[in-house]
Amino acid sequence: MNSINNQTYLEKSLQQFESYPYPNIPIEVSPKDNLKLLYEGSLITAQYQRDKTVLTDLSQKVMLDVACGTGATTLTMALANPGAKIVGVDISPESIRIAKERLTYHGFADAEFHVLALEDLPRLNIQFDYISASDVLYLLPDQAFALKQMGAVLKPDGIIRTNLHNFYQRLAYFRSQELFSRMGLMEDNPGNDEITIVQEFFDALKDNVNLKLTAWGQNVREMEQRRLLSNHLLLNDKGFTVPQMLESIEQAGLELINMVDWRDWNWRDLFKNSDSLPIYLAMGLENADLGEQLCFYDLVQPNKRLLDFWCGHPVAEEAEEKLNWLSLDPEKVMVHLHPCLRSEAFRQAVLDGESLVPLNLGDLFEFLVQDGWLDRTLVSAFFVPLLDSPQSLTFLAERWLRIRPINPVTLQLFDHETAVKVLTSAVADQEALGIVMVSI
Repeated sequence: MNSINNQTYLEKSLQQFESYPYPNIPIEVSPKDNLKLLYEGSLITAQYQRDKTVLTDLSQKVMLDVACGTGATTLTMALANPGAKIVGVDISPESIRIAKERLTYHGFADAEFHVLALEDLPRLNIQFDYISASDVLYLLPDQAFALKQMGAVLKPDGIIRTNLHNFYQRLAYFRSQELFSRMGLMEDNPGNDEITIVQEFFDALKDNVNLKLTAWGQNVREMEQRRLLSNHLLLNDKGFTVPQMLESIEQAGLELINMVDWRDWNWRDLFKNSDSLPIYLAMGLENADLGEQLCFYDLVQPNKRLLDFWCGHPVAEEAEEKLNWLSLDPEKVMVHLHPCLRSEAFRQAVLDGESLVPLNLGDLFEFLVQDGWLDRTLVSAFFVPLLDSPQSLTFLAERWLRIRPINPVTLQLFDHETAVKVLTSAVADQEALGIVMVSI
């Protein structure tokens, strides 16, 4: 990477974030009740996606928040990974000052912060289990180089979570940035004068002009200054396609693990009936690798602002094979409720013994499932014991058998084998959604 270009980037970015520390979230605000942020920020989630192992102790894990800004993402990392050592770095001294204050306010005074650029990470002399770099990679001059720099301080089995702006979804904003750059509004750090010019420009456009429709909408005067700075006037912003994302990961010597919101990248959800597709389309998609499936989805439905993904060092081929728990003795299969989902609302819904109405998990975990209706007998047999500790599949089956011993159609007693089949199916469904995890 050209050192002069990199220095220019650092100077311009530092200027912008010293003037407008990001994100501008009040220090007292906590994401402790935002299950989506905690779930997606947990190393437990990422590791299970990679190798189907369940982390039960994070006290020895060391985590890094790259470009931590004012510490909002760092606080999420600390809350989502209780017991882990938390380190944050940023090039902005003012942002680091606010981040320290934020973490101390919320009880994480032992979090460690450094004013540091990405290429200087080796100075910390730490190898990390988990690195998060949110909303920064797409601003850097060389994405592959940045990923390689993070990979250099990542443990062999560590995981990186980062993201890129989606070229197709944000195309209107990139057009705006090109236009305002040509107008001379982005030569230096944009300020109040540039913001006013942008507002007046869109105000003067007819409502049916394409750029106004796609990059502004009708709420001209409701556009906040910081929203303008993080979209229309964002310095160094760039968009990426899925193939470009995969190329950067490969050039850095890393491997894609999965998208963080993997459930929302299912190509089957794009079709009226994915089971009756033309044979050439069905076979092509079923046999395609993950990268091709993601590329297909993004070309057809570019509805994600971010290409938000996990990656890590390549895994040896012999380590890639994951044991299929469905074929094992149910006594050896342990079922875990994801710890980030143990909210008070979920506990109350599960323990509502007077309700006979099926529980809709979508009401509690909308980011995981839209409509997830579960019979109350399964809720009682399945989730009640998992609230406190992991349980074997055999234990859950026996509990269900006690709650529902009789077949309501034949009035005959259910046997143990039937109970195991019912609970195995229920566990498989909940694992696919990401609500539970399975260990051996």
